Amino acid sequence: MPASASFGRDKLKGTTKTQGDFNLSVHFDEEGAVLRTSMVMPQHYKLEIDGVEVAGVHSVEGLESESDFVEYKDGEDGVIHTRPGNHKPGKMVITKDWSNTSEWYKWRKAVLDGKVERRSISVIFQNDDGKEAGRINLYDCWPVLWAGPELNAKSSGHAQEKIEISWETLELKAGK
Repeated sequence: MPASASFGRDKLKGTTKTQGDFNLSVHFDEEGAVLRTSMVMPQHYKLEIDGVEVAGVHSVEGLESESDFVEYKDGEDGVIHTRPGNHKPGKMVITKDWSNTSEWYKWRKAVLDGKVERRSISVIFQNDDGKEAGRINLYDCWPVLWAGPELNAKSSGHAQEKIEISWETLELKAGK
């Protein structure tokens, strides 16, 4: 039976020159031979919407999958049991450099005009060599909120916009 082992920064401290937070996953076959290792760092990713890479993305937050749970009693044992209920659609927030083309606002405006354009979004994790180390695919996505740039005369960074996306299905795929 294939197996896996994961090591966090505490186990790998002093064994690598890589800085920052990371996780190392090692995957084995039935004989114990290494199938692949994946090191994914939180700053090595790219974002695609309908297969087109989005430039200037600073952060992606809220990649979660959640279900309600239903409580019930079974007989006289006095124990409250649970079972899965409805699966909740997810929400994520993407922050990127603002541009005057405002494609994200146009997508949001379509929703306001009653023309929901559902799209697919992929968050693609990359290893140190820039190769795909895994991905999260999100389906039936549409913008529930768009926030324009915060303006501050004392700021020295780029103006950024945020978009909150709702999705119906999340799929996690291991790297190659």
